[in-house]
Amino acid sequence: MVKVSVSDKRNPVPQTMAFNENLKITAWGAIKVNKSDFFPSSFQIVSQGKTIYIDPVETGISEKADYICITHAHPDHYSLKTIERIVKPETIFICPKEVSKKLSKKGYTIRTVVPDDRIELDSLTIQAVHAYNTKNVFLWIKAHPRSKQNVGFILTLGGNIRVYHAGDTDYIPEMEKIKDITIAMVPVGGDNLTMNIDQASKIINKIRPRLVIPMHYEFKHKADLTKFKSLVDKDITVAILE
Repeated sequence: MVKVSVSDKRNPVPQTMAFNENLKITAWGAIKVNKSDFFPSSFQIVSQGKTIYIDPVETGISEKADYICITHAHPDHYSLKTIERIVKPETIFICPKEVSKKLSKKGYTIRTVVPDDRIELDSLTIQAVHAYNTKNVFLWIKAHPRSKQNVGFILTLGGNIRVYHAGDTDYIPEMEKIKDITIAMVPVGGDNLTMNIDQASKIINKIRPRLVIPMHYEFKHKADLTKFKSLVDKDITVAILE
């Protein structure tokens, strides 16, 4: 069983990066997954007066959510305890079927998506994209099989800012079609769970965002982020949050 809690290595101050006057991204640092200190896939995005969370787990902030996007049901991405801190009656959830089943018991407003679905919400467009493993964890078992229809997200904000959150995924053929990305958040932890450093840098150099934020890695492998940064083309900014 996976146990998730706040790590004692967490930066006590949530890290906020203002991309421009209309877009702010916040991360709140390390969690502990079982016994490993871990940088998760959790972010808050504030754009045009709307507050969006992606995979909120053990948040260090309590601003109420207009939208909550959840990529899949693993406990380092889906936390009902955290959700209950940031939800309000008007909050809309965007998530795959497995998460939707869990949330439906709470009476929340939910938009269930599968890869390639597109949803228009106010000035925000949310596109669900494929996220799955090609490698097996054990024999024929994959941590994130394609059949689960887990997702990543592309958020189009204010008409021209496109944020890609890859979810938990290997380098997959569907990524080759992704384009016009402004900010990318990609997992780099490897270990048959996600892309590793080499694969993540390869897709970043292909889709060419202006900014990339590596996520989903154990702190004991943090030195690998220096390699990731060196492999990413020099005209792409790499932002390493803690």
